[in-house]
Amino acid sequence: MASNNGEKSTYTFHHPELGSMTGIIQPDNVVQFRAIFPDHSAGGGPHPDDPFDNASDEFNCLILQLNIPLSILESLSAENRSEQKRLPVLIYIHGGGFVLGKIDSQHSTALMVQQSISDSQPVIGASIQYRLGALGYLQTSREDSNLALNDQRNALLWIQKFIAGFGGDSKRVTVFGESAGSISICYHMLRDPPSTGPLFQRAILMSGIIGPSLAPTSVQVAEKRYDDFLMQLGIKERGDEGLQKLREVDIDVLVKASAEMGEQGGMWLSVRDEEWFGEGAERVTWDRVPEVIGSCEWVNDIVLGCTGFEGTTFANRYADVTPSAFLSSITLQLGSEGAQIVSKAYNITPDMDQNLFLNTVLRWVGDAIFDAPNHMLASHLSAKTNKNIYRYIFNIRNPFPNNVLYQQPHHWVDIYFVFKAHQFRFPSSRLKAISTKHAQLWIDFANGKAPWGEYGYEKEREAVVMLADEREGWVEKRVEQVEEELEWGYGRCEELVRSWEGMRGEDWGTLDLECLKGVKKT
Repeated sequence: MASNNGEKSTYTFHHPELGSMTGIIQPDNVVQFRAIFPDHSAGGGPHPDDPFDNASDEFNCLILQLNIPLSILESLSAENRSEQKRLPVLIYIHGGGFVLGKIDSQHSTALMVQQSISDSQPVIGASIQYRLGALGYLQTSREDSNLALNDQRNALLWIQKFIAGFGGDSKRVTVFGESAGSISICYHMLRDPPSTGPLFQRAILMSGIIGPSLAPTSVQVAEKRYDDFLMQLGIKERGDEGLQKLREVDIDVLVKASAEMGEQGGMWLSVRDEEWFGEGAERVTWDRVPEVIGSCEWVNDIVLGCTGFEGTTFANRYADVTPSAFLSSITLQLGSEGAQIVSKAYNITPDMDQNLFLNTVLRWVGDAIFDAPNHMLASHLSAKTNKNIYRYIFNIRNPFPNNVLYQQPHHWVDIYFVFKAHQFRFPSSRLKAISTKHAQLWIDFANGKAPWGEYGYEKEREAVVMLADEREGWVEKRVEQVEEELEWGYGRCEELVRSWEGMRGEDWGTLDLECLKGVKKT
């Protein structure tokens, strides 16, 4: 039943198991349940250049937001509920380096659901918010780890259990995530599904595949990080006494200490424990991730891709690094042979121009964290499994002049487009069309369609990828065409992975370089 409270229209729906629930109607044909932050889509409010806030405390960060076509809820009367055609479900898991991120009007699936209705292929949209930083990734004991992943899993289990009551099909669930959200999806594919069945059937991995820098840490490393966190807080006790002292610390102090520890260079990462990864947990190292994901039997359709220049986000951290210092650090890390491979693949010499080097080293950073793991996974899945793989490159530049990454196709720039929430700020109709098409492609995929031609690594240069650029929009192209237009190739990623050969099976971070010691992440 719809009503108007003077500010926003609402709709009260009786769920067969959950009872009466009241949601906000926004936009006019979508009902949002568990709406949280104020709506800024009409102007003003958070802008893409606003500074990041610290992570929420553990009581404010567990959010599940649903966006459901109003017409579906209206038709779900007690008389025809069982006969209603169920809709596919599209779930978003946000990114933010495991320390930032939230579900607000800029990261809501509401406008995507509205688009799906306009295109006569409606979906139910959902977004998951979870614990971050130390609250989500600090291991205090072997029985108390991977809390953030379990937050996500519990939300996915909730959707499996209750989505049918909202008109959703629990057997047609697609998850999509960007950066840390995408990496989280990979983690879910590394765990066995619950006894009730798969949590999702399709996945969209946006700029985030598990690689050396983002692989789960060993229990031993996680325990040391726990000790370091206690030291950060000035807690001298250990064991149960130390844990009790930690529980007495004010939540705001914990959040601040978590952020400070992350700024010092360490990542808050998942832990390779048996609860999540099974008896062979210690074998889940960065180099085996493609193989293990390939053995996931319950996800057979995967979209994956990156932006055009992922590494620009890290420019400040590398501004003072010299070519000679970088090569020396790579030699210390990988040995002379690995360093020579990197030097040749990226044309880095000790005396090269500093500006040219900065551009080049940012390419290396983007490859090391995002592009190379993406290529490793796409290549393995397309060549060694029967999964349907669809690959893309989002080469659209940031359109906001007051943003420090203006005119760069940087990491996370696609988030400004896929949700359609920033279209009113775009300076051209072409960018609005690219944004709409982005949403439509993801909606097509959620509806069980092939969004574009499959990627086939065995004929790599003839393989098809989807390229989004400002001149042509979204266009399918052969790899050789893309490499010619963008003046780079996947071969560079393959050479980078070859330089890592001696690090197989090891816990290490590609960005753990001598030249970066003492340099904050941002």
